[in-house]
This record gives sequence, C-alpha cells and structure tokens, in this order.
Amino acid sequence: MLFGIAVYPKEAGSNGMLWGETVRLYLYVPDMERDLDAHAEMMKDEGVGRWLPKGAGYTREETERFIRYFMKHWQEFGYGAWAVYSKQTGQFLGHCGLNVVQDMGVTEVLYAFSKEARGKGYCTEAASAALDWAFGDLGLDTVIGLAKQGNEPSTAVMKRLGMTYQSSFEWRGMHAVRYEINRTTYTQK
Repeated sequence: MLFGIAVYPKEAGSNGMLWGETVRLYLYVPDMERDLDAHAEMMKDEGVGRWLPKGAGYTREETERFIRYFMKHWQEFGYGAWAVYSKQTGQFLGHCGLNVVQDMGVTEVLYAFSKEARGKGYCTEAASAALDWAFGDLGLDTVIGLAKQGNEPSTAVMKRLGMTYQSSFEWRGMHAVRYEINRTTYTQK
C-alpha cells in the first residue's frame, strides 16, 4: 500500500458522491454535471488523445459517452473509475480507477490526467489507491494495466505500482502492451 484510502463509503455506487481520498486527492464517483466540462477539456487534448485507441482526442459528445460508461460500470459492477480532484485546489485532475475489460475477462487499472496534473505523482497515487481497493475490499486476485505501445509515461506508472510486463499484442485497433500484478506481489511491496 503506497498511499492508502482514507474513506470507504458503503453506498459507493451513488453518482457524484465523494467515494474516498488519498493524501492529496479526492476520489469521486463520476457525475455528469460536475465532471463533464473539465473532463471534456482534458479528453480533447492531443497529449491524452494520441494514447487512446482512436489515436486522437475526444469530442465533447464522445467524452459524455465515456463518462456515461463509467457511471454504468459503477452500477453494473459496484466499482469503477473515479473523477480525481486536488484536495489543495479543488481542480479536476483526471480519472483513475478500475474497469472490467470484458473481452479479456479481467479488471484493469486505468487512468488519464490533464496536462497540468502530469509529472506530479497524482496518477501513481490514485492508481495505488485503486490497487489497494482491488486487492483489499474487492478481493481481486489479479489486475492488469493496458497501454498503447510507446506510452512510456503510462508504463512508468505501471512499473512504479509493481506491475510486470506480460505481452505486446493487437487490441482494439492499436499495438498494446499488457502489464500485470497479483494480490500476493502487491501486498508484499
């Protein structure tokens, strides 16, 4: 456990509520009204978009569908990705959390952060909280990380989390890499 989660609300599927917090971050269940504008601004950035399967930033409408997917995921699985905000400034920083990759039958840790939030350790902090939750309360045995080949910042986060490289493959129209960590390895860190 690198950062830990300070709050575990029992009604964690309620949209828009504070789900938990880390040392520097608030983790919210996604909410369209609160998150759409800032999320759309981040997702249209080519620094984010080039690493998405389509290779370009999202339109506002695509971002809205993306947030709706996150909200539905929470309802369907009881866990998902968070909207991540700074405790210090209240600013939206990005999203991070857990996602069931249905075509693989596994859960991944996923993340994307705004240009202003990169390089400050927020991603590793939030992703560590996601793994704490995955291997703690959720009792998952394995979590994977997926990234477009060449996305060194993303794979660097996976390595800091203790994930190890598994394979390179074609997935959803892109050259991808897969990293993985299991509960035993994570809890021994």
